[in-house]
Amino acid sequence: MATALVVGAGIAGLATALRLTRSAWEVVVLDHGAHHDPVPLRGPDLHAARRLAALPYPLHYETRHSTVTALQPDRFGVTVPFNDHDDEWFDIVVCAQPCCEADRLPGLRLDSWSREHVALLYRAVRDTGIPLCAAELLADAFDIHHDDHAAFSWWETTLKPHSVRRTFTRVR
Repeated sequence: MATALVVGAGIAGLATALRLTRSAWEVVVLDHGAHHDPVPLRGPDLHAARRLAALPYPLHYETRHSTVTALQPDRFGVTVPFNDHDDEWFDIVVCAQPCCEADRLPGLRLDSWSREHVALLYRAVRDTGIPLCAAELLADAFDIHHDDHAAFSWWETTLKPHSVRRTFTRVR
């Protein structure tokens, strides 16, 4: 059985956990217990929410309040050291919130949403503004492709057209 660590129990993290569970993944969700404001659902996210709610699979995951101290990818997955217990190995790590030194992985491109078995879901959500769609498409990618590299590539290619161009106005 494939294993996934999902860091963040907000809407994108839980949607990812739910969708991976449906595909028979064993999922661990890290949650620090912070409650977030409700996220308004409209457009593609509303459609994704209806699809996710219609799934007959219960969400079974282990919730932990640990902190990830690093990510150590290898050819097959990611070894994850935690602050309060032994290291664990996962097939993939999904960062649904800025976490776990993911941005500091050697060679990680600043414009990348994924690298070496690690999906930076929070970046995709920030860039598109559609958390449920980004989460559901990520899990769809693993249903379609058995290779992580191909799955991440398909996910990024499918989601990139929905990136929101942000323009910043400088206040003087």
